[in-house]
Amino acid sequence: MNVIQRPGAVELAADMPDYIIDTDSTITFAVQFNGQTILSEEYVPDAAYQVRVRKLGRFCAKALWGVWPSGNTTYQQRVSGTFSFLINGEKDTDTYVLFSRFISKKSASAPGVLSPISEKVTRPDVSEYASFCLTSGQNISATITDLSGQVESKTLYTHVGDKSVCTLDVSYARLKELFDKDFNSATVGGLMLHVDRTAYAEKYIFRFLNMFDVPEMVCAVGSMVLKGSDDSETGYMWGVERKFVVNPSDEYTVNSGAIFLQSDYKLWHDFVGAQQAQILVDGTWYDIVISANNYERDFRKNVLKAVEFSFRFADPDNNRVL
Repeated sequence: MNVIQRPGAVELAADMPDYIIDTDSTITFAVQFNGQTILSEEYVPDAAYQVRVRKLGRFCAKALWGVWPSGNTTYQQRVSGTFSFLINGEKDTDTYVLFSRFISKKSASAPGVLSPISEKVTRPDVSEYASFCLTSGQNISATITDLSGQVESKTLYTHVGDKSVCTLDVSYARLKELFDKDFNSATVGGLMLHVDRTAYAEKYIFRFLNMFDVPEMVCAVGSMVLKGSDDSETGYMWGVERKFVVNPSDEYTVNSGAIFLQSDYKLWHDFVGAQQAQILVDGTWYDIVISANNYERDFRKNVLKAVEFSFRFADPDNNRVL
C-alpha cells in the first residue's frame, strides 16, 4: 500500500485534495475529530488498484460552523479544527481544516482576511467585522489615512493561545476610538476600508455568514419595498368566513443603491447566496431568508449597476417589526 496523494498540513475545506491510495486489497479509512471517529468506511480498489476518497473537505466542513460576533473579539472555535485520517487503523496524517463553502484562490497556509474580497466601502454608523486565522503572538495592525492625508498605524489585536480563527470588530467607530481621529480610509490585516460619508435617507444593514462561515456586513442604501401577502387559514362559522390561523407571508424587495467598487459585487454575490443572514431593526438582529435576487454584474470597470434582492423573515411572527 502506498499513499500517492494526501491533504497538506493546513487546508481550506473546499480546496482539499482527494486522498489517493495505491493498494491491491480492501482498506479501512477513518476520520477522527475532537477525539471521536466521525467516519469509518471500507474501500475496495478500482481497476487501476487505487482507492480515491473524493470531496473529503466537504465532509470535514459538515463538522465546522461559525457564530455571530459578540464584542470586539469573537473566537470562532468551531470554524476550524484538526482532523486525523487513519488507514487500516493507523494514523496517516493530521490536517488543520478551515471551513470554506466554495473554491477560492487563497492559500490555506496564509489565507489573510477570511472574506471573498480585500477591499470594501464602509460607513461611519455601520458595524464592520474581519476574521483571520491566527497563531499565538501574531498581530493584526490597523493603518489609517486621516483627513489631512497623514498615515498612522497601531496594533489592533495580538493573538494569545492556540491557532484559531478570530473575528475582530473593525468598524469606523472602533478605529476612530483607537486613533482618536477621523479618517478617510483604513487597512486592517490586508482588508482595505473606504469610508463613505454620504448622507442617505435610509440605510438597511444586513449581516451574513460568508463563504468561510464568518460574519460579514453589507449595507443597502437604496429603496425597500414591502409586498404583503397572506397565507392565513380560513373557515366558515355560522355561515360567515373567518380567519382562524393568521399567517402573513410578507416579502421585502431591497435595492442595494450606489455601488462603488467591483469588489462589492463579490460581497453582494456571497450575501444573496448566504445560508444564514440577518437584518438589523431598531438595534435587534432578525433572521431572514433571501428568497430571490436580480443579481447582474458587468465586468467592465466603468459599469456599476445596483443589486436587487428579496427576503422574508425566517420567523413569520417578525413580519410586523418593519
